[in-house]
Amino acid sequence: MVVNGRTLLLGLLAFLGIQLPVTMADCPLDVSGSNFTLVASMCSNKDDRGKCCRYINAFIAVSIARYANATSNLGVTTDSSEICLNSILQTMELYGVPRNATVFCGLGTKIPVNYDCKGRTTVMQMLQSPRFEDVSENCKLPLSKESNCRKCLNAGIIYLHRLVGTENNMTLSTCRDATYAALASQVDDASALELASCFFQVPGLNVTRVSEPSPPSSTPKVSPSPLIAASPSQHVQALPINRDHHSFHLTLIPGVGIAVTAVAIVMLIVLIVLIRRKNRELNDSESKDKSPSKPFPSRPVWKFQEGTPMFRKLSYKETKKATENFNTVIGQGGFGTVYKAQFSDGLVAAVKRMNKVSEQGEDEFCREIELLARLHHRHLVSLRGFCIEKHERFLMYEYMENGSLKDHLHCMLLSFFSLLFFF
Repeated sequence: MVVNGRTLLLGLLAFLGIQLPVTMADCPLDVSGSNFTLVASMCSNKDDRGKCCRYINAFIAVSIARYANATSNLGVTTDSSEICLNSILQTMELYGVPRNATVFCGLGTKIPVNYDCKGRTTVMQMLQSPRFEDVSENCKLPLSKESNCRKCLNAGIIYLHRLVGTENNMTLSTCRDATYAALASQVDDASALELASCFFQVPGLNVTRVSEPSPPSSTPKVSPSPLIAASPSQHVQALPINRDHHSFHLTLIPGVGIAVTAVAIVMLIVLIVLIRRKNRELNDSESKDKSPSKPFPSRPVWKFQEGTPMFRKLSYKETKKATENFNTVIGQGGFGTVYKAQFSDGLVAAVKRMNKVSEQGEDEFCREIELLARLHHRHLVSLRGFCIEKHERFLMYEYMENGSLKDHLHCMLLSFFSLLFFF
């Protein structure tokens, strides 16, 4: 009975050893060059599920690219699909990849073994699709440089969005994998793995072929690769590196760039503030230098401005806009020109623009403001405001629609002399 038991056990082991390769041989996909030990190290950590799924997706896509190179088909037939999924699942379990990891990653749903991208199921259909030449042009090897990989990824994203549009992530992910398989089917194994490292953002791929899978002796440690955890359907914009010092280098460069940019912006803002302040100081000093020796008595004016609601100080810009750039002339006097002004708050005024103010004229201007600010009579137009800016002096009077007394007297005298002449 002991001999028979041993014989039965050896026969069972021999049977399993023979049947396993036969079962795997039924699947036309070649996954022998896949580093499933690295996948197991990723999938053993719950925090690295995104990395785990990306590695599984990448290795299966590499095997499909090899199959497409031989058959021009982007994946196995429907009859072989279930066989390949079981074969890949058994292989990954032998390397220590937990079954719940393949369930989480959606092996067979999110990560299929054949690609149907909008009806394109062959390499030729993908290569001849519109705008695919842009992807081929931007994904030329080598892609080890970050800039080259980023160009390839951006070209692929633009192509996929034009092809798929606003469809769901499942279609977008499948078309991404089909795009990779079409590109990788045109190159050798080493180039296909380099392309996969960029396309799926998975460093650490290698081309070492293993003749027979052997389960790891102990639970593998988590890889130090600084990948960004994400689902397989997400497109990553940056190229990760699987070395600690490279990761630190790539992290340091953006940090220094951001710091330099922030310092430059702050310095620019400070420079603008200083320039404006200096301009104001120069304008103030220029006004003081060119102003008459007798300063303008601003104190009484401000007193009237505060005490009289209808009497205010206006800016040169407001005055210029209200007079339509000084084009609404309604009169000419000894001290200057009078314009009609329509201010933004509804005030309609007659604006008298003083001629070049001399020292004597400055005194007259000041006295006129002081006098008119205190003078109120129903038969006199009242002063509404004034403007003092650089060498310009303006007085704003109440606007009379029917003209001035001078105009009416002038018309009456003309009519009177006309009647006398007639008679």
